[in-house]
Amino acid sequence: MKYIKVIISFFLILGCKSRTPNEYVLKEKDLVPEGIAYSSKKGVFYLTSVAKSKIIEVDRKSGKQKDFIEEKAFGYSPGAGIYVDDERNLIHAIGGYYMMKDSLSSLFTFDINTKKLLGRYDVLDEGEHFLNDMVKDKEGNIYLTNSKDASIYLLKYKHNSLELFYKSPEIEFPNGIAISDDQKKLYIASIPKGVRVLDIATKSILNEADTLNISNGIDGLEFYGNHLYGIQNSAAGNPFNFRKLILNKTQDAIIGFEVIDGNTPNLDVPLTFCWAEKTAVVIGNSNLQYLDQETFIFSESDAVHNTKLLVYPLE
Repeated sequence: MKYIKVIISFFLILGCKSRTPNEYVLKEKDLVPEGIAYSSKKGVFYLTSVAKSKIIEVDRKSGKQKDFIEEKAFGYSPGAGIYVDDERNLIHAIGGYYMMKDSLSSLFTFDINTKKLLGRYDVLDEGEHFLNDMVKDKEGNIYLTNSKDASIYLLKYKHNSLELFYKSPEIEFPNGIAISDDQKKLYIASIPKGVRVLDIATKSILNEADTLNISNGIDGLEFYGNHLYGIQNSAAGNPFNFRKLILNKTQDAIIGFEVIDGNTPNLDVPLTFCWAEKTAVVIGNSNLQYLDQETFIFSESDAVHNTKLLVYPLE
């Protein structure tokens, strides 16, 4: 392992001349957003809600908020990952009950313009399943992490069902997922083993498990500028943080990291993030810790603050 370079940097974002807000405050304290995606066509962020089983939209310039789909519309269940396919005018959103045994875990596909449900794809294989996050390739195919099954599922473009793509204890409890620009590698965030690099063609793991706690406990994961970025929220000994994971030249191993922001009240159980042009927009304080995921009772108290979406300019 090469020398690990640690750079802790905190961005002070001056909003007086900005055309867009430097943070967004969500109106519903008990929303508990889990997934976030951005449509460059519409200039809108879309967020899934764990607590309310719905999807909301946030205008990038004005910050105005409204429901994309209302609570439990179309049978939508507690929200997880979400992905916008601007090229095909689609929104893909995962729904499922993490704490409930034998419950369906599903991918819902909506028309972004009409808000109509175009398809629902359930994991029907035996065993416990929880689809968590996803990434799209250039052909419109969707790869999804299945956290309870140490597996990756695939929805091929214009196909009607999910299929098992890869399964192995090497990706134990997979969460975030990203794809390389050349479309040859998947980056899979295994909570205990760190980010694993999977060759799509051969279905072989290209790197070793992380023993240095650099990429363990990663939730949201994105590939950008030949490197990875992720939210680290469940790594032993590490505070909540947003970090860059530096890849080698062949992009098949992590050789270093930079902490962009961390150990701050703004990052209090952060979950996922998305790109909006050259900025990263992070769910800073999700409020997930105040939600009982078995009863879905949200604990109101003075300690609960409205969720903020934090904006980090990255070049």
